[in-house]
Amino acid sequence: MRGPSLQTENPRPSLRVAVQVFQFRNYKLLWISSAVSMLGMNAQQIIRGMLAWDLTGNFGMTALLVLSFGLPMGLFSLLGGALADRFEKRNLILLSQVASMLIATSTGLLVMFDLINFWLLFAIGVFQGSFVAVGMPARTPLMIETVPAEQRLSAVAFSMMPMTAMRAIGPALGGLTAGFIGFEWGYFGSGICYLISVLTVLTVPTGIGRDDKASPANAPSVNLSSSIGDGLRYVSSNPQIRRLVLMMMIIAVMGMPIQTQFPGFVESELDVTNWQVIAGILVAIGGVGGVLGSVFVARLTQSRRKPMIQWFAGIIGAVSIASIWIGAPFGFVGVILPIFVSGAAMTAFMGINQAMLMDAAAPEYRGRVMSLFMFSMAFLSLSAAPMGKVADLITAAGLFGVLGMIMTALIIFIGMANRRYTFGDSQDHEIVKSDHSLID
Repeated sequence: MRGPSLQTENPRPSLRVAVQVFQFRNYKLLWISSAVSMLGMNAQQIIRGMLAWDLTGNFGMTALLVLSFGLPMGLFSLLGGALADRFEKRNLILLSQVASMLIATSTGLLVMFDLINFWLLFAIGVFQGSFVAVGMPARTPLMIETVPAEQRLSAVAFSMMPMTAMRAIGPALGGLTAGFIGFEWGYFGSGICYLISVLTVLTVPTGIGRDDKASPANAPSVNLSSSIGDGLRYVSSNPQIRRLVLMMMIIAVMGMPIQTQFPGFVESELDVTNWQVIAGILVAIGGVGGVLGSVFVARLTQSRRKPMIQWFAGIIGAVSIASIWIGAPFGFVGVILPIFVSGAAMTAFMGINQAMLMDAAAPEYRGRVMSLFMFSMAFLSLSAAPMGKVADLITAAGLFGVLGMIMTALIIFIGMANRRYTFGDSQDHEIVKSDHSLID
């Protein structure tokens, strides 16, 4: 499985070298499973939001629905991370995908027979979010374990590509399906995607990564709560991981509301007809930018300037989100560029963040470190409802403008508070600790 190294020491950043991770069978299978799973999940997210808007016509209620999916992800993601570090990662992924397939199909049937309502949709989101929290922290660490150590940064970068590409393709297909055929067929399509993911994961053998050094916290005699606590202590004791988690939280709280408020923004503020189709097109535009951002990250995974590149990408993305406020009065045409640029920049930001997190984490802690990525989604969920109320008061475009400016200021401050880390060599730098830094 491991084979000889395909990368030389300190190679020049190269996409040709990075794509060599796909010659490893199990990595390729898990990548395909991730792609179709993310296609189904992202299609379902936009359909869920469109259905909630159709049922309520209210920003706040639509945003509240995000809480149903994201809150259990936050509550159970740390548990999912501990399970991923202790049990067979492949089986956890399989459990999550089977449950998601059944939930999507059942929801489609409820919509088809006109049995759905807002609170039932809310309960379904809670149920599905709980299973996603169990399986998601296992996926990226398992993909890393299928390739040699010197190629793991490329593996992480390409593992982000399905998330990014399907963030474009999934909502676009979901929006078009909901607009032209019906909400129920969007859910049935998601169920088919999960079925393909299940069949693909079944071809991946068990036992991958068992030769990694075991952590005493993962011993069978240690309970899961102790394992979770050990993981949190590990993260809190590592300055680089603390910084990366903080940056991730900023994006989750302030950068993601554009997703939750997007259907209402398009329908009520862009003055377009057939808003479902236009929403799908705009999401696709952002996703195309995201795909380019993923390719950019994959090419630069061996770069020694990743912290600086991430910092600049965050600033560009935050400014682009704020620019939606300026472009909204010009309608559809006015928001194309900021949505495209924000998709590219924010994907690059999160891709580099996740790559550096997995690189900094010891193998026996990767599941729990990855679970913090999922935990950050809880902040998105908790902020979604109040953000929806603000959007009702000042418009969604105004909300994007305010959040983009605040996020820009925070990212600039954090980068400048740790200048040696941000602008130094990522292989040699040490984080500068300061009593005035947000990182400590």
